[in-house]
Amino acid sequence: MKKALKRIEYKIYHIKDGVRIGGVHSLLSGNVTGLKGDVSNLSGDVSNLWGNVTGLRGDVSGLRGNLDDCEITDEDRARGVDVSELLDK
Repeated sequence: MKKALKRIEYKIYHIKDGVRIGGVHSLLSGNVTGLKGDVSNLSGDVSNLWGNVTGLRGDVSGLRGNLDDCEITDEDRARGVDVSELLDK
């Protein structure tokens, strides 16, 4: 596995009953175009992520990059990967 994701500045919010509320919501938000795989354990703003998210878990708010560049193996995905392991600090 390679650390290929970057942290970016962001302001996270969610919408409830048509009202914008600051802070993290338990559901995905942002543009999820290009994501594929099981996203049941991801949370946060995924606007700047793309690639195969199967087997990943954790808060992806403020992360940017192509998950496929992380070269996650099938074995990694089977055991589960915390997205914090993929951050290139």
